[in-house]
Parts: sequence; C-alpha cells; structure tokens
Amino acid sequence: MAARESKPANSGGFFQRLLDTFFKSSDPEAEKRRLMKNIAKEVSKTKFKFYKFNTDEVLPAFAKTFFVIYKTVAPAQTFFQNMQNEKSLQTFVFHSMLSNNQLNMLEKLSEDSILEEAKSVPLQQLNMQIKNRTEHLFSDFDSTLINRIDKLYTQLMLFKAFCSFDYYFVLRKFASGMREYDFSTTPQFEPINGKYILDDLKDFISIAWLVVEYDNWTDLFNLLKKMRDVEPVAHNTWLKMLSRLREIQNSRIFEMMLQLIQQDPSATIHLKDSNEHIVESYLNKIRQQAEKTINQLQLTQKNSKIDSLVTSIFGTNSVVRLKNYTEEQSVIFEKRNLGSFAYHQPLNYMKAFILDYIKKDVRELSDLILVRGKWSTTTLSTTMSDSYHTLLEMSDKIIEFDESLSDSSPLSGKLKNLLTRCERDKEASNVLHTVLNDINNNARTILVTCVQNLVTFAKNIKMVLEDKQKANPELIINWKELEHFAENSVKDMAVSVYKQLYQFVTLIQSFLT
Repeated sequence: MAARESKPANSGGFFQRLLDTFFKSSDPEAEKRRLMKNIAKEVSKTKFKFYKFNTDEVLPAFAKTFFVIYKTVAPAQTFFQNMQNEKSLQTFVFHSMLSNNQLNMLEKLSEDSILEEAKSVPLQQLNMQIKNRTEHLFSDFDSTLINRIDKLYTQLMLFKAFCSFDYYFVLRKFASGMREYDFSTTPQFEPINGKYILDDLKDFISIAWLVVEYDNWTDLFNLLKKMRDVEPVAHNTWLKMLSRLREIQNSRIFEMMLQLIQQDPSATIHLKDSNEHIVESYLNKIRQQAEKTINQLQLTQKNSKIDSLVTSIFGTNSVVRLKNYTEEQSVIFEKRNLGSFAYHQPLNYMKAFILDYIKKDVRELSDLILVRGKWSTTTLSTTMSDSYHTLLEMSDKIIEFDESLSDSSPLSGKLKNLLTRCERDKEASNVLHTVLNDINNNARTILVTCVQNLVTFAKNIKMVLEDKQKANPELIINWKELEHFAENSVKDMAVSVYKQLYQFVTLIQSFLT
C-alpha cells in the first residue's frame, strides 16, 4: 500500500469557508486558534466522547474503547508470544497456499530428502534431478499465486502487530492500579492530559487503519486455526470490533484529537506501505538450500576420493612436508575472510611424491630405461628424460617457494604487516588479497608444470610397455640386457610406476579443476 495521509478535519460548511476566504485574518496565530476551535467543534459533534478540548484531557471513554480491544486480542498476544520467529510464520503461510503436488515437490527439495536420495542415486544424476524439480516448482508460481501468498502474509503481519500493541501500557496511564490480563471487571479510568498518549495514539493509528482496510478475514483465521488448532480471537468478535474501529476511523476523532493535542490543525498521520513480499526470497532460499546440499555432497564425495587416493599412494592420509605454505598458516587469513593458501594440500602432496617416489622408484626405472636402455634413436628418449629431470628440478622449486614464506623472509614480513593493518585500512585488505593471489598463482604454476611432466613421463612408460610386447621391439633394442640388470621384472616395475603416476595425477587434478 502506498503511503497515505488522513484527511484534514472539516472546518465548516460551504458558506463558512466562503466567508473565511474573504475575511481571512492576516494574523497566523489568530487563524490557527480559529481552526483549532473549528476542529474542537467537530470533535464535540461526534458520538465518541474521547476528548475535552477546554482542559486538553483524554476521557475515560477512550480508555474503555482500548480496554475492549485489549480484552478481545489478549489471547492472540499469548498466541504470538510463543511464535516470535517470523521465518516460521513465513513458512506456514507459504505452505498453506500450495497444492499437494507442490508440497510434495517442495519436500523432495529439502535437505533430508536430498541426503536420503543420495544414498541410492549417483550424485551427478541427482544434481540434474534437483535442478529439474526446482525449475518445475518455480514455474508454478504465477503472479496470481505470488500475490495471494504475499497478501495473506501481509495481513498476518498486520494482525500480529495490531494484537501485539501494548494496550496495557496505555491503559495504565488511565488506571495505575490495573493488572495485566485481568478482565474480571472494567477498571475505573481517570481523565489524563492528552500529551501522555500522543505517541501511543500515533502508533495505534499507523497499525489500526491498515488493518481495517481488510474486509475478508476468513483465510487468515483458517490459517491461525491450523497453526495451533485454536482461534486466538473469535472470528465474529473480531469482525464486530473492526466494525467499531471503522466507525471511529470514519468519524476522524483520533486524527482530530492529535491535531488538538499537538495544537497543529494541519497535522496528519502517514500510513506506511505495509505490503510484504516473501515469495521471491523464499523460493531463492529453497534453491540455495538445495544447491548447498548438493555442493556439500560433492565436497564430501571429493574429500572421500582424495582421502582414498592419498592413503593408496602414501600408505597414510597424514602427509606433512611443507613448513610454511600450510593449512595452519592459511587459517590465519581464512578466519578474517581475507583469502587463503589455496593450494597448500596439493603442493604438500607434490613435494612428498617427488621426495618419496620420483626420487626412488621412478629414479630406479629411469636409470634402467634411460641410462642402460639402448634406444633406436635418442630423440625418442629425450622427451622422457626431460620430463624426469624437470620433476627433479621442481622439487627444488617447491622448497624455494615454501622457504619464501618462512618467518624471516621479506614476503612473510609483508603479509604480517598487511594483516595487522587490515581491520582499519581497506586498502591494506585489497593489497593482501593481491599478494595472496600472486602466491597462490605461483603455487598453481608449479603444480601445473609438475602434472604436465608427470603425464608426459607416464605416456612414455605406456609407449615403452606397448613396444616391449611386440615380437621385435622398435624403441628399445636391448630388453634382455635390461632384464639382467633389473632386480625384478622390468615390465612389472614399469606397470607399477605407471599406475602410481596415474593415481597421483588424478589426485592433483581434483584440486586444480
């Protein structure tokens, strides 16, 4: 609803206004007093004896009207005190307007349902199913359904605000001995100065005049009954009270009281836009929760695969080789949402693999094939040899990279300096992000170079193995001699190395893709 203003008080008939036009006083204060007297006359003509202009008093009849409202809505106050969470109210309204098919579709997008399905459905297939269900559900929400849901929730929020208004606080100003929620007798109310209820009356009007705009309350009361299997306010009693409020609204007694109390004949009440819009945000929440659940499953699956590969390659999942580019150091930045050491895991595994495997098993195979092997042409062995030696060189590169982040290094000092300045200096945060990105890019470059050379070396092993199976090998011409020098079968050695390289490349690529 757009912001509205209450109409100014009627200051007289046509002829009175015509006379006012011709004989209007040039004294603003005199004009103000004249308008105030006219408003006071209008107040005296209404049937609601709420205010006495001469003494600026709000009368007991006003308090009695508020007491009737308080008595009517008191059960609803308790009802809503136990339902403070607006998210739960949104959910209840949202679900109440959906068909059984839509509710079933909604249930299939819940976290519990997705997790249960993941036990029997491949994750990639489940991901597609969830996307299709989301699109199908969202397509059902046309403008008509969206408006119905938003309107019902708006009405619920206005009803809640009206019922939760602090009537007791207002009434105690007229009867200080009144006890809360005691409706056994009507208290003896006394007149009070208007200024004591000025703000309360403004707050009440800003809610009440929005509530009385609604004619149909059937859907809302059905909803309330579904919530707790009880009506917080009897439907007929509520409608009678609204009818009384509309009479008060039409009389404009409250608006005129405010003008008189404030001594401002032009004073008006602005009614704010009360329309709630919950559908779009609720649907987005459903989509985001479903995507989050799928992402968690994918991450769990990925981590499980990584743990399995790490254990298979190294015999344990506890592998620690790096000293500075580590998870512990990364957490320092992650806690402050400043970034991280993004590749600390794969680089740690790369260093371990080169030290524990490349420099042992792969070296043994390389010495045998590349050094003792007689190749039909050196060109064929060069690629394999180059990739092997590049991997050995990368071991030194990794150590050098890790040492560049040691406590005594200039780069580490720069990171610490930026970290201390981040909380008070936004530019320091931006610079820190840039420095961390550069560090991570260097780590990734090392990893990519290593993976490329591991793949090249593995392809050459496969090529050599395939050549060995031929009746007349063409790449290496002294296989019998190599078998003589090898402690075990050359073929078995090569197959074992190839499998290890394949597993390890699979492990590292899971971090790079």
